[in-house]
Amino acid sequence: MRKRSGFVYEIHYTKAADKFFKTHEDVRGQFEEAIKELFAGEHPEKIDLKKISGKRNDYYRISIGGYRVVYTIINGEIVVINTLLAGPRGDVYKKMGGLK
Repeated sequence: MRKRSGFVYEIHYTKAADKFFKTHEDVRGQFEEAIKELFAGEHPEKIDLKKISGKRNDYYRISIGGYRVVYTIINGEIVVINTLLAGPRGDVYKKMGGLK
């Protein structure tokens, strides 16, 4: 659990995202740093972040080089960032059809 600028947040990874990050630790670090910057308000304009349109409009993606990390935020006393998918750009969007 991390605390930044009055926000307490946790990052959870699905099995698919964790499997990707085990072989791409540098991307995991960049993703976690981007989330930290978003909550701290430190240059959020530098982060390539977009809300995903469609049926699941509560999903967001961060672009890190040629990779995309898809996540959702669950609000509450503790903000939980549930990381759903991570991988190369084309693969992530193809796999999104299987997300519930």
